[in-house]
Amino acid sequence: MIETDLAAFTQTLQRAATATDEAGRLSALRLAADLYHGPFAHGGDYPWCDSIRESVASKAADAVAHIAHHAEHTGTRQDADSALALLEKAISLSPTHELLYQHAIRLHQAAGRHDTARHTFTLLTRHLNELGLEPDPATRSLLTARSRSVHST
Repeated sequence: MIETDLAAFTQTLQRAATATDEAGRLSALRLAADLYHGPFAHGGDYPWCDSIRESVASKAADAVAHIAHHAEHTGTRQDADSALALLEKAISLSPTHELLYQHAIRLHQAAGRHDTARHTFTLLTRHLNELGLEPDPATRSLLTARSRSVHST
C-alpha cells in the first residue's frame, strides 16, 4: 500500500469533520495543520494540479483558522500560543491570506503583545501592497479599535 501526505492530510480532515466533540475536532485539525508543509506538488508546473494545490492550501488555512477561533473564544493561554505558532507557519505559506493575520492580531492583542500585533499588520500590508492591494477595513479596524481604547484611557 502506498501512503501519501495528501491522503493522510485528507483523512485527518475527514476525522475532524466527523468528530463528535470539539476536543476531537481540534486534535484532528492540529494534526492536519502539522501535516501541511506547503503547496501541493510545489515546484512542479503541472496545470492539472492547480485546483488541487488551491484546495489543499485553502483547507489547511481553514483548519488553522478554526483552531485560532477556538483559542480566541474559549482557549487557554497555551491554546493561544499553540494557535499563534500554527498561524505563523500558515502565514509563511500563504502570505496574503488575510483571515490568518486577523486571528494572529487578535491573539497577540489578547496576550498584551500590541507591538507584535502591529508588526503582524505591517507584514500583511507589505505583502498585499506587492500585489497592489490594501488590507480589508475589518483588519484595519482591529488596530484602530485598540488605538482608540489606548487613547481614551
